[in-house]
Amino acid sequence: MKKFLLYSISFAALTVVVFSVITYVTDRGLQQSEFGNLKEWRDIFEGNINADIIVQGSSRAWVQYDTQILDSVLNANSYNMGMDGSPFDVQYLKYKMYIHQNKAPKVIIQNVDWDLMDKNVPVFQKYQFLPFMSDPVFEAALLKNNFISKSDVYLPFLKYTGEPKAIQVGFSEFFGLQHFATDKHKGFHANEAEWNPHDFYMRKQMGEIGWKMNSELDMMFHEFLSDCKSRNIKVILVFAPCYHEFTKTLSNYNELKLYYARFAKQYNIQFLDYSLDNLSYNTRNFYNATHLNKNGAEAFTLKLSNQLKKIQVLKNE
Repeated sequence: MKKFLLYSISFAALTVVVFSVITYVTDRGLQQSEFGNLKEWRDIFEGNINADIIVQGSSRAWVQYDTQILDSVLNANSYNMGMDGSPFDVQYLKYKMYIHQNKAPKVIIQNVDWDLMDKNVPVFQKYQFLPFMSDPVFEAALLKNNFISKSDVYLPFLKYTGEPKAIQVGFSEFFGLQHFATDKHKGFHANEAEWNPHDFYMRKQMGEIGWKMNSELDMMFHEFLSDCKSRNIKVILVFAPCYHEFTKTLSNYNELKLYYARFAKQYNIQFLDYSLDNLSYNTRNFYNATHLNKNGAEAFTLKLSNQLKKIQVLKNE
């Protein structure tokens, strides 16, 4: 019995050591990587951004708001913090970490749409948070929002369980086997794909979908807008273009727009609605019904930038 107990303890200790080494290597490798959203998170935590203009949103932000065009037209320093599959709770976390490590921007362009207030459970692409948990403010915020579990905090050597791709990337980077470089420019990714009619056909086969609003995220959005107001940050709500036929599959499309218009009125901010812009009627601007391709993103960002210039968004009040 004593031998069995000693064997069990030794095996458990060895297991902890092995997993701790895996975690250490993965952490260090991912911290050096540009895979996915890692470069943007690293830029935030190193305080390297300090932009005049920040773009927030999900994938409809990071592939549709061209930072080069924003910079050129507005003579500014912009940065796109859009993240794939991220509703507002994740975006709000990123905003708070940005403010924690960088100077406040003058302007935030907040992309709004049907998914912004629809909470993801579990959080999408959890791997992107894990290598930066050494920041106590970040770790506490992750735990508070249930983006990580208590076991990730108290048993950190197990935090990459179920994240094989993250471990692969981390090891490749740590040992110099492969560097995962980003193709983004200051957070913006230009997607050069062309329109695929099959994708939209499959979307239509699903029938109408209703816009959903999570009350917790709604409260967060009010908190975010109040915080920006207290910091004298101008927030511009923007509904980016989507393919015009897509809006017909949203059962409460007009209600959705009214929802954001009420925020604009309450906080005395701009709401720019491009959801059915002229760009929305030409499939050459899209790679699917909800995302602009490179051609469409350039045209949209140029149009938006000129509008922001016209309303003198960077002019001191």
